[in-house]
Amino acid sequence: MWTNCYHLYPAHAAFGGYKQSGVGRENHKMMLAHYQNVKNLLVSYDENPMGFF
Repeated sequence: MWTNCYHLYPAHAAFGGYKQSGVGRENHKMMLAHYQNVKNLLVSYDENPMGFF
C-alpha cells in the first residue's frame, strides 16, 4: 500500500510474491551474493618489464 507516493519502497526491502506473482524476493541486496563472483586484478606500476613467472 502506498500513501502519497507510487511504488516507493526501500531498495533493500524484499517484496513480491511466489512463482509468477510479482518481482519475487530477489530485490534484496543479500540476493546479489548469488550473482557475484570474486575476481582479482593485479596491476604493476613498475616501468621495468617483469618475467613471465
